[in-house]
Amino acid sequence: MSVRKFIIAITLAATSLIPVIASAGTRAKDRCVLVGHRVNSVKRYEVVEWRGRSASYRLAGAQVYVQAEPGLTAQWLQLTIERHLAQMRSRHMGDCVLELNGLQVQVDSAGSGFAVRIVAKDPGQAKEVLRRAELLQG
Repeated sequence: MSVRKFIIAITLAATSLIPVIASAGTRAKDRCVLVGHRVNSVKRYEVVEWRGRSASYRLAGAQVYVQAEPGLTAQWLQLTIERHLAQMRSRHMGDCVLELNGLQVQVDSAGSGFAVRIVAKDPGQAKEVLRRAELLQG
């Protein structure tokens, strides 16, 4: 085989792989960051509202419990989520719980994993946060 035919063959092989590599990278970037972790449970996150001496509970969002993984820390998970929130401004990810505007997210260590608290700014949005968070269980 001549050098010219060899170069053409390599070029054709490389160009046929570009769409495969590009779509694989896009799929990983375009999915919700919490999908990449094992979610053990999802619970309602409620806040207490005081009116005089009486207290009432109001749905404020969701608490997602993520299983610990080798090398994963609460700080790293928090940073990953914050980066994801910054990227959400330019992407649409369907039912990603983090896609809603104005969310506050806090990650804390919780036993054998991490508690990811996702707090919405209003009760309607809080219901949607809880609905989407429950889709993460599986």
